[in-house]
Amino acid sequence: MEKFTEFIERHVAPVAGRLGANRYIQAIQNTFLTLIPFMTIGSMALVIVTPPMDYTTMDPGIAQSFMQGWQAVADFLAFPFTIINTITTGCLALWVSVGLAFFLSRHYKMNSYLPVALSAASFIATGFISTEGALMTDFIGGAGLFCAIVMSVATVELFKFLSERNVGRINLPGAVPPALGESMAHLVPAALCLLAVSLISTAAIKLTAAPFANLIATIVSPLVGAVDSPAGIMLIAFLMPLFFWFGIHDSVLTSPLDPFLYANLDANMAAYAAGAAATALPCTVTPPFVWYFITIGGNGATLALALLTLRSRSKQISTIGKLGIIPTLFGVNEPIIFGLPVMYNPLMFVPSILNMVLNAGLTFLVMDLGIINHTFAYPGWNVPAPIGALLSTMDVKALVFIIGLIILNGLVYYPFFKAYEKKKVEEEQAEAPAQAEVA
Repeated sequence: MEKFTEFIERHVAPVAGRLGANRYIQAIQNTFLTLIPFMTIGSMALVIVTPPMDYTTMDPGIAQSFMQGWQAVADFLAFPFTIINTITTGCLALWVSVGLAFFLSRHYKMNSYLPVALSAASFIATGFISTEGALMTDFIGGAGLFCAIVMSVATVELFKFLSERNVGRINLPGAVPPALGESMAHLVPAALCLLAVSLISTAAIKLTAAPFANLIATIVSPLVGAVDSPAGIMLIAFLMPLFFWFGIHDSVLTSPLDPFLYANLDANMAAYAAGAAATALPCTVTPPFVWYFITIGGNGATLALALLTLRSRSKQISTIGKLGIIPTLFGVNEPIIFGLPVMYNPLMFVPSILNMVLNAGLTFLVMDLGIINHTFAYPGWNVPAPIGALLSTMDVKALVFIIGLIILNGLVYYPFFKAYEKKKVEEEQAEAPAQAEVA
């Protein structure tokens, strides 16, 4: 174990640290974190106007009356709430293009508006132009997400390169308003950026008879398929607690995956809104899949562990449990991770990884078999897992399944926890006489 730890600390941790500090990874992470309200509002609007059951097929009773009332509310709110869903989750790629350009520009300490506008224009040029030259919206949502990322990064970097070298800089007299002088100074770099993306768009349409966004989507499709597979998600579920145990934050892994996960969620939303059955949506692995079904209580599936600590015979462990149970319920498990601790604790190494892998594999299986609905809504990452599972799937069976996973996680943690508890109790008993003498 010591050799393995040394290997991780020497070879893996430095690479992970550099990756976590990468400006593109940070910009992507900040973009998706900032867009969580959009995703939450849009997905909840979809849930409200799409009742999970048809009341006309139900037996008379309270449940039918409830669904009938829900349907009446949905009919009344259908048009405005559909608009909300369309302009939020339905335009995900566009907002990612804007956000990524904003955070990159801020990193470079550039005037944000012009690079942001150029980034949006670049994405429109490569994703919104049909073969006939007309505007289209096929790639404004999750389908165009990867094109939005590529074009935003490329446009900001090209604009920065040209501006820093004063290419075609136009210097106006000092009496000119500063805003006008600054914009005219960047006229040529902006024009060259737009020319470049228009040529890329033209070449893609002429050579492939499809927008450039379609080419990008085709290139990344194998990666999308790999993430949305049992082996892919179980590998992710293995690496997340492994990294975290060694003190490497899981955002190093999850941030690069955000585009894949959110693209999958957007595809599920679109399919569900179009009338597809919630058990037959196109994708399985989404942000709510990860945060509600795998990391139940935070990285390492620590909600079950937090529950075990509440009745511990160790005063230290029970105190940590009382302090950490509420935050862990909402997915903030640092009190348990650092207080128990889980990190760098050899007894917690195996169960923290095993639980995450089990949760990933079992959840993928029951969704793939159609036993519970796929996720198509995202109430927010810090919603308690049982509630989040229910709201993201609109399936009561998902709530029952989560409770079952928590029990399973507790059974896996139990022997390791009891061994650690025994050790702590012995330490406390050994320290008690010494403390009494001092007193």
